[in-house]
Amino acid sequence: MKRAAPPPQERVQLDFDLVTVKELLRDLLFREAGQAYFKRLAVPRQSRWLGAWRTLSTYQAEKQLLPVGGRDTNHLIQQFFTTHACLCAEFREGGMPVTSIRVLRLHCPALNAALERIHCLECAATAQDVYHVLLLGGPAPSTPLTPPQKL
Repeated sequence: MKRAAPPPQERVQLDFDLVTVKELLRDLLFREAGQAYFKRLAVPRQSRWLGAWRTLSTYQAEKQLLPVGGRDTNHLIQQFFTTHACLCAEFREGGMPVTSIRVLRLHCPALNAALERIHCLECAATAQDVYHVLLLGGPAPSTPLTPPQKL
């Protein structure tokens, strides 16, 4: 049986300041991490022989990035991205709707209208208070039309 080729991935790269990244991380960690389509958070491994990415629990990410009652969260975010080159959020098949995170809802449609669902989100620091956010995804999955049920 021949497998159908996966649809091409849409890409969007956004550059955000620290305040915007903090808002994105807050939505990602406190709202989206509990959703059924959320798969995992990951950071790059130092040694690749165990695999390229190491899973980071949402508890660890919250504790390192945005601890409850935490002070100086801007410094904690900068410190996190000094320690880890990047933070990757992966989503299950079907992906996360772009509209579920306010920051993405404001920026994505104008850059790539075909990106409706996100399969992978990578965030990395590039310069002082400048962060690249790379989104990979595609269109919303088509739902087959089902005939109405007879009562």
